[in-house]
Amino acid sequence: MALSIGIIGLPNVGKSTLFNALVGDGAEVSHYPFCTVAPNVGTVEVPDPRLEWLSEVIRPQSTTPTNIHFVDIAGLVQGANQGAGLGNQFLAHIREVDALVHVVRCFDDAQISHVDGAIDPLRDIETIETELLLADLAVMEKAVPYLDKVVRSEPRSTRTQELATCAKVLKGLQRGMGAVAMGLTSEERDALVAYSLLTAKPMLYAANVGEVEADAPGPWVDRLVHRYGADQVLVISAQFEAEMVGLSQEERAEFVRELGLEHGGIERLVQAGYKLLDLITFYTLANGKLQAWQLPRGEKASKAAGRIHTDMEKGFIRAELASCEQLINTGGWAPLKAAGQLRSEGRDYVVADGDVITFLFKA
Repeated sequence: MALSIGIIGLPNVGKSTLFNALVGDGAEVSHYPFCTVAPNVGTVEVPDPRLEWLSEVIRPQSTTPTNIHFVDIAGLVQGANQGAGLGNQFLAHIREVDALVHVVRCFDDAQISHVDGAIDPLRDIETIETELLLADLAVMEKAVPYLDKVVRSEPRSTRTQELATCAKVLKGLQRGMGAVAMGLTSEERDALVAYSLLTAKPMLYAANVGEVEADAPGPWVDRLVHRYGADQVLVISAQFEAEMVGLSQEERAEFVRELGLEHGGIERLVQAGYKLLDLITFYTLANGKLQAWQLPRGEKASKAAGRIHTDMEKGFIRAELASCEQLINTGGWAPLKAAGQLRSEGRDYVVADGDVITFLFKA
């Protein structure tokens, strides 16, 4: 399945404008709260120069890039965890995504009202994150007593780890700490999967600046970077990106160069999404089809095969592979195989970013 990222924030911060820039779609954009009620969902292809180079060398019958699903979720307000502004409905949409992009207003425009009357990015972030935390707190306050009864009634219950983890998270939430900041182990994170905790999701802050500030962010952005670090803050002008939607790739690239940037805001956001979840891209070549796939860094070859089909993971025999650089430099799969440069790896091989793989499996 494709990576899914929820776009969240207060009303009138530019979420739907950013969504339209991402997917080139028709999400309604108006300067009043709760313009977006049902979530808008769009799919964005991940820009991938390596896939383009591989396609030119291999000349496959078809080439399929990997993609990201973006979900534009209605603006949240103070009290959302108790239903304010249809908050419970909106929070439910957030639980379904893998990661969150929190759009924060860092532009001044008298024609666009701010739900709290004045612009203050740090206060806005605190408002949203408090609502996420309180929503998770409500979930854990129900889960822990229930699990405690289950484990007490059956001492050998398989849910002992789940209870211990939920109790730990509940204490952290009561202290005002989100789950993602608790340093949970992989086993503890697995125990929480069924709860889809909002504060357990990786978060990126998108500082939405005005068009004239796209290449020279102001003091509001500086405050965000100082608080959360440069890696957690992406500076983007949603309005500028939306205005470039109808342009050709060459025209967009020219505008980006004029701003002195290496990549446009949309490409940087997609790349940030990958980094946020620590994903890599690997490629498969089978039956004349070249395809890119997402995979968490550190996963093994058998799991990579399972991304394509569960039967491939169950019947995994081995993986024949090479790096995309090897394949491009050699001139194709056949020459690489003829030169004896293909590697054969077992199910425990850790897939590397850029691997091109053919899986052999028992049907």
